[in-house]
Amino acid sequence: MSEHTLPKTIDPLKYADQNKILEGSLSIKLMPRLAELLVDTHGSVEAKLEFDRDAQNYRVLNGKVNATVTLLCQRCLHPVAKPIESQFALGMVFTDEQAQNLPRAYEPLLVDLDNLEIADVIEEELILSLPMFAYHDECRNEHAPEAESDDFDKGEEKENPFDVLSALKVKD
Repeated sequence: MSEHTLPKTIDPLKYADQNKILEGSLSIKLMPRLAELLVDTHGSVEAKLEFDRDAQNYRVLNGKVNATVTLLCQRCLHPVAKPIESQFALGMVFTDEQAQNLPRAYEPLLVDLDNLEIADVIEEELILSLPMFAYHDECRNEHAPEAESDDFDKGEEKENPFDVLSALKVKD
């Protein structure tokens, strides 16, 4: 089976002018920056990318990506599967000046005239959508210390070290 069903590169301007829609999957193994952040690279990303022109005639890319990634639980240090879903609206620009003038509804996507790597766009969106910290709902850490109970040995009460100061206090 193929590791991806999306084209590797496209002409984004042509796709936007033709209002093309791309749907397919892409293997997580093909995304090296994302793979560095994961415990394993099994699985794939489902993506739907809609190229279009908006009402102001900007070329835009509206997309949605879904994947289940395996991260490291920060409590127990075991793998935890987390679903990731991201919807995004990108405005295609050629320069930083155009990016600054882009409507607030769009994030800038810096493009070449005839070449856009689909995997790079999808990978970037997934990285931005990763949770800051991954946790299991209930961790199963065998090596964690047991929680202390509330019935601790009260023993004898210790003397308050600040009692000496109360004797120095001037009484009116």
